[in-house]
Amino acid sequence: MAGVAAGGTRPDPERSREFLEQFPLDTLRMVGTLKLGETQFGLVQTSDGLIHRVVPGNYMGQNDGRIVVVSESEIELVEIISDGIGGYLEREAAVGLAD
Repeated sequence: MAGVAAGGTRPDPERSREFLEQFPLDTLRMVGTLKLGETQFGLVQTSDGLIHRVVPGNYMGQNDGRIVVVSESEIELVEIISDGIGGYLEREAAVGLAD
């Protein structure tokens, strides 16, 4: 995945962390979607078996992964990762629907 050099992009140390940010992204599984009114939620299962609802704007994973799209088949995120030389890059990531 291509990273974008982001001079102004960096993690926000003042932002309150959400529950799903304590888990590595590769340990979270998308298990479905739920539509209530006009809102489509992604259903994400943690390793302990609990299922959580997410929408665009929520965060998950340990790299400041902001959810940008919830579709029937995947949850798309933009993560902020260190570039190794003091700056940060944005990286696209996704969690696909589990089989």
